[in-house]
Amino acid sequence: MKTEKIVNIKNIIKENYKLIIPIALMIVIFIAFLIYYKVSIISSNYTIDETAEVYQYFYDQKYEYKTTISKNRKDVILDTKPQDIKINLDSTPIYYQKEDIVIFPKDMSVVMPTLSCAEYLSKGYSYITYENGIYTLTTDKYNKKLNHYFLYDGLDLYFFIEPVTLTIGKENIELSSFSYVIAKYNKYITYYDKKTDTSKTIETDVDDSTIKNEYYTINISKDSLNYHGTTILLTSSLENLNTIDKKD
Repeated sequence: MKTEKIVNIKNIIKENYKLIIPIALMIVIFIAFLIYYKVSIISSNYTIDETAEVYQYFYDQKYEYKTTISKNRKDVILDTKPQDIKINLDSTPIYYQKEDIVIFPKDMSVVMPTLSCAEYLSKGYSYITYENGIYTLTTDKYNKKLNHYFLYDGLDLYFFIEPVTLTIGKENIELSSFSYVIAKYNKYITYYDKKTDTSKTIETDVDDSTIKNEYYTINISKDSLNYHGTTILLTSSLENLNTIDKKD
């Protein structure tokens, strides 16, 4: 009796193997997807807290402090909480004291002049690292190197991953990589230079202050970008941008 059942099963398999194989393959793929999805969810929700020594500049004053940084297993920063100091986090970059890492507490626009002046959203707590000559941006769904791009907060802060020249009237100020500029009300311009670790605010009535390098020119008075003759106004409504992971 058992032999007859085995023979019948074998015959069924032989007669329907063209159908059975795709079904079995689909089942295997589905199970693999479920496992991957579950592991991915666990990795995203699992947090590791670490203490980092960081600093920020506010009104040309440097504040050094320790902060608790929460990351998931993919090294995505989920939160940062200053220790023993009250800091109202805005778009002002947070610098690690002993490493080439910069955290952006708020949403930023990643502006890509060399890619048709495209702009993408980098969500809050994204960060940039510098290692072996490569700048890498890490956000919730993105972890890739940056080229000739800069970051903009949609208001008045510009962050640069390569050297630029800030021009205010007849004065030219050379800024190193990892520096930023804040233009307030077309009246005050603050710049931070990473190489010299200095911040300075200049009061000005000039309405055509610029930042430039060999790839682009930014008019920080008008929040406009010029790339080889093409001029665009930078996006102020960052929520309307596609997230950086959509770039590819």
